[in-house]
Formats: sequence, structure tokens, C-alpha cells
Amino acid sequence: MVKNKKRLFCLVLTSILTAITVVLSRFLSINIWNMSIGFSFVSVMLCGMLLGVFWGGICGGLADLVGALLFPFGPYFPGFTATAFLSGAVFGLIGYFAGKEQKRTTFILLAVSLLVLKETVCSLLLNSLWISLLYGSPFTAVLISRIPLSAITLVLEVALAIVLKEFLIPKVRKEL
Repeated sequence: MVKNKKRLFCLVLTSILTAITVVLSRFLSINIWNMSIGFSFVSVMLCGMLLGVFWGGICGGLADLVGALLFPFGPYFPGFTATAFLSGAVFGLIGYFAGKEQKRTTFILLAVSLLVLKETVCSLLLNSLWISLLYGSPFTAVLISRIPLSAITLVLEVALAIVLKEFLIPKVRKEL
């Protein structure tokens, strides 16, 4: 019975955070041709760090799918959904390390490494590739234009991961 309660809790929390992500990404962000400026990653990161790799991935992927189907900015492309799933899974992996007893600097190095990898592979390479394929734009031009926003997002994600690990994750995990 306890296992079912935990699954139900994960399902409900993931649903709520997915809905918040859709609202943040579709209504409270600025969308420019090949970039989105907003804080929709916050709820996906929270889901991943609290519930793990699987639920973080589900939250990211499902939020992209629901947002694209209900409030489209352009044609639906499944590559963006796959990338959103991978990003959420990486946030879950960071949450796994946040739950381990370790020095603060060790966690920061792990989080920075994983977020640099996520930002490089998912946001820069994959999303630039999807935009290039979808709109027929030169890949290199799309990639270069996305670098400044990716750098800013990386800094924000690292800061948020540290804050969540220090103040929120330990308190919430005690309750789970």
C-alpha cells in the first residue's frame, strides 16, 4: 500500500509541475524565432530533483508535448519532446546526487558538469539541429545565435540546483 501511495504522490506532483511548466513556457516566456526566454525549466528541475530521473523526464517530455499540442508556436516536432525528456532526466540525475551525503563542492562540480553537458547536448546541439531541420536554416548559424542564451540559462540552472539542494530537497525528501 505504501508503494501505491508513493506512486500516486509522484503522479500527482508530476502532473501539477507539468501543468506549471506548460503555463510558464507558453504564456510567461518570450519566444523569439529560435529561442525561448523564460523559467519553465524551474518546475521540470524541481520535479526531477525531487522525484528522480524517470519522473523528471516525464515532466519535461509531457510538458513539451501538451504545450505543443494545445498552444503551438509552430509545427509539432518530436525531436523537441525527446530533448525535453532528456533535460528532465538530467535534472533527475542531479537530484540523485543532491540526495547523497557529500561535500558541497563535490555536488557543485557534479551539477555544473551535468548541466554543461545537458546545455551543450540538448539545448545547443539537439535543439539547434531540430530548428535547422524544421525550418531549413543553416545549422551553424542557428547554433551560434543560441550560445548567449544557453550560457545565461546554464548559470541560472546551476544557481537553482544549488539552492534546491541546500534548502528544499532535504526537507521535502524527509517527508516522502
